[in-house]
Amino acid sequence: MFKWINALRKKRERVIQLGEKTSENRSNYRWIMALVTGFLVTTSFISLTSFGVAMPFIARSIGVNPILVNTFGVDSFSIALFVAFFLGSGGVFDTRIKLGVLIAQVALIVPQFVIPSVSTLWLLTILRFCQGLVIMILALFSLQLSGWFNPSERAISLSFTMGGIPLGGAIGGILSSRLLALGWQEMYYLSALIMIIGAVTYFIFARNAKKFEEEILASKQKTRVNVWSHKMTWIMGFLPTPVAWSLFSMGGFLPSFGYHLGYKTLQVGNLMFLWGILGGASCFIGALIGDKMVKGREKNDDILHARLNIMMIADVLVAVGALMIIFLGPMSFIWLVIGAVINAFSQILAPNYWASLSNVFPTALMGAGAFALGLLSNIPSAIGPLTSSFLIDRIGWNGFFAIMVVLAGVGVFLNISARQHMLSYRSDGKDI
Repeated sequence: MFKWINALRKKRERVIQLGEKTSENRSNYRWIMALVTGFLVTTSFISLTSFGVAMPFIARSIGVNPILVNTFGVDSFSIALFVAFFLGSGGVFDTRIKLGVLIAQVALIVPQFVIPSVSTLWLLTILRFCQGLVIMILALFSLQLSGWFNPSERAISLSFTMGGIPLGGAIGGILSSRLLALGWQEMYYLSALIMIIGAVTYFIFARNAKKFEEEILASKQKTRVNVWSHKMTWIMGFLPTPVAWSLFSMGGFLPSFGYHLGYKTLQVGNLMFLWGILGGASCFIGALIGDKMVKGREKNDDILHARLNIMMIADVLVAVGALMIIFLGPMSFIWLVIGAVINAFSQILAPNYWASLSNVFPTALMGAGAFALGLLSNIPSAIGPLTSSFLIDRIGWNGFFAIMVVLAGVGVFLNISARQHMLSYRSDGKDI
């Protein structure tokens, strides 16, 4: 047992040094990779808020209550954010990253063209579910960029990708509100064309880091360990629960809350633009701080500890932003924007979380580990909107935001648990 543990520990240490042994991380092309993955995520997540802004018009078109359309549309999308990570279980996309991206893009773009012609709520629900499968690109790009960047640059490289989610939501919000004058169907078609541009750009420029691929293949021949047997898989998997809940619930429900408070379509579009653009900026800020804190550290646990500090701050921002939105948002639009921006800055967690992949798993398990973390961390994406819809219908918006505050406390507890487990690992070496 201890012989196996020691061997696995050595593999983990090799992961840290991997970036220094490959030529790709010294190539300027690595920044092109970061940019094209970020561009694709941005164009993909236009769908996050384009649906929310167009929701009243979609409901009128199919003759269904707007609340029901919003509930089914947001919930089905969010459930798919969880289901998507089953597709990469077992490391099936470890060296087939572009295939995984292609599947995700087809599932996103085809429904974007079909939704304007739907006539039933059930078909709309199915199409929105298909669009939610796009989330799997986060795990794919975390693996792909690990081959191009060393640990001290990994968070900043992933900030392009993670920042693309709120940035895409921002573009979706502002673009949708402006294009509604042409008709919501036309707005959907034009946004689908933008998604195609993003996909084409990625497939023209994206390349895998060959030496990293070779390392994965060689390591998989030697390591036969189930990723679910790692205790840290479970701890790290649930760690970003508050931020994940907030991100995907706010992206879907914040426009509805804005309408609920009586704000106009243009104001709601601007709100979502600011929420998204500053949430994207927070990814870069969090990445810069995280990478600076990691620089010079060599041990896995030391690197992970630095990343955890950023993640705990993110939990606090979730709670503060949610409280401001519910208590001060009704007082004025400015206060609503400030609360939403503070909440959006919790995205400092994302690049640091995914940058820690190589500090949790050996090379052979990085692919399966990425999807495992994605699966667990996106459970809130599946049940969050469902729970929120229930609370909004029964006890109002207070329940929706109260859940975020409670989960922020849970996130702090999990962060402390992760630190304690790291200390236990250093002292007795029982588990990674």
